[in-house]
Amino acid sequence: MAAYTTCNHMQNTRRRKVTSRLQVSSAVPVNSGNCVRSGVLALSENHRSRHLLLFWTAALVVAAVLWGVFAYSLTPALIAKAYQGESLPIFNRLIGGQAHHPVTEYLARWRRLASKVSFGLAVLGVYILLVVVGLTREAMVALNPPAGKVAMSKPRLLVVYALGAVIFGGALFDLVRDTENWPFSPYPMFSEIPPKTLSMLRLYGVVQRSPLVEIQLDNNLYLQPFDTSRVADALNHARQENRLDEGVIDCLTRYEALRRAGRHHGPPLVAMRIYLVTWTPTPSASNIDRPDRKELWTEVAPRPEGSD
Repeated sequence: MAAYTTCNHMQNTRRRKVTSRLQVSSAVPVNSGNCVRSGVLALSENHRSRHLLLFWTAALVVAAVLWGVFAYSLTPALIAKAYQGESLPIFNRLIGGQAHHPVTEYLARWRRLASKVSFGLAVLGVYILLVVVGLTREAMVALNPPAGKVAMSKPRLLVVYALGAVIFGGALFDLVRDTENWPFSPYPMFSEIPPKTLSMLRLYGVVQRSPLVEIQLDNNLYLQPFDTSRVADALNHARQENRLDEGVIDCLTRYEALRRAGRHHGPPLVAMRIYLVTWTPTPSASNIDRPDRKELWTEVAPRPEGSD
């Protein structure tokens, strides 16, 4: 009887071991399958996020290239053709002031508009790219949470704090003291109250006298290598030395010499004038080509051929 009981106990023990092994063996494939499936899904989402980022980056680059070709190559050529009446009738009718405005004035207006639109599109493109990068990063972090954050070492943290203190402290010192110590500055250009009106000297070319047709000489090609942003200061300095007529004659001579050499496409001038023009500032300088007042200071005519 004791032998029978011992044998029965041994058989029950064997059954329990076999049963536990079967349970373990049946559970392992299920868990490993879940892990593999999760890993495949995470890898697929990572690839999808990267592809999304690459797609938007490529789309923005292609859009920027297309806009650049349209704004700075195709449209100026179309304006020149329409100015000469050689484009489609719908475009030719858009330009009707050939007798009063040279083609360079239309091109300059388009360049100003294209520059503003380009800046707005660039800002929009940066915002779109930042949003895509943020969404992609959130998706990747959600699928692959970091195991742990590594703290910045104390010496490195002190270096960062010291650098920030130097930058912000130096800038704050100059702003409070209203001094300028390179590379810090109080930015005096932007610390003045703008005047209600703005006045400056401007050159105008007289294309014909009856009726009077004038053009603004606001293109750098007309007086190269001088640029229009500094011509006004130079002429004002010449006025202080009682040499204003001499300066305007030099500008007219330079204009005509460059025109005859094919360096610009401005019209021939019968005279050149300098005005003191006054504007009432408006947002975005929308009235830059329409001053409120023009005061004639001097007018010069071309010198006869062969005269000194």
